[in-house]
Amino acid sequence: MDAIFRRRSISRLVEPAPTADELHELLRAAAAAPDHGELRPWKFVVLRGAAKDRFGEEVFVPAYRARCADPAPAALEKERTKLGRAPLVVVVAAVRRASDHIPWEEQYAATAAAAQNLCLAATAQGYGSMWRTGDQAYDPNVKAALGLRDEDAIVGFVYLGTVPEGKEKPPRQPDLDGLVEIRES
Repeated sequence: MDAIFRRRSISRLVEPAPTADELHELLRAAAAAPDHGELRPWKFVVLRGAAKDRFGEEVFVPAYRARCADPAPAALEKERTKLGRAPLVVVVAAVRRASDHIPWEEQYAATAAAAQNLCLAATAQGYGSMWRTGDQAYDPNVKAALGLRDEDAIVGFVYLGTVPEGKEKPPRQPDLDGLVEIRES
């Protein structure tokens, strides 16, 4: 329960990021998400170091140019450096699996649960996280660069790293007022 209430979105994260062993455990936690039919409808693409920088330059920038007729240089620079908000980014994608019984919506929901598990596990390990989407998540050029098909979906870019000193947020105190309806008998 502690990790659930402590998990907060932190927009900029710093080193250290999870180690290779810690990341392995985070991804195992993600893959333990509820999965009707055990289709494993997810794909995780880990971007770190030079590969993360190249992805911004070689994928985000050209995709942005394709979406925008006359992009300003500042906007292109923002696209190029967007993944630099954290030392490690995990792209969580829903990969549509053929099934006569499990609709795409359930496969997508399972992948969203995997992304949430990833964020919660990072908090439990003492790291910060931020689940982002944005235009890149819906861009066919970005999807293609990740080896995804048109019918697949990027559920989010999960940024991982250490919360900078002074940027911690207090645990959530959810208010259930107006959100719960209990029906008994």
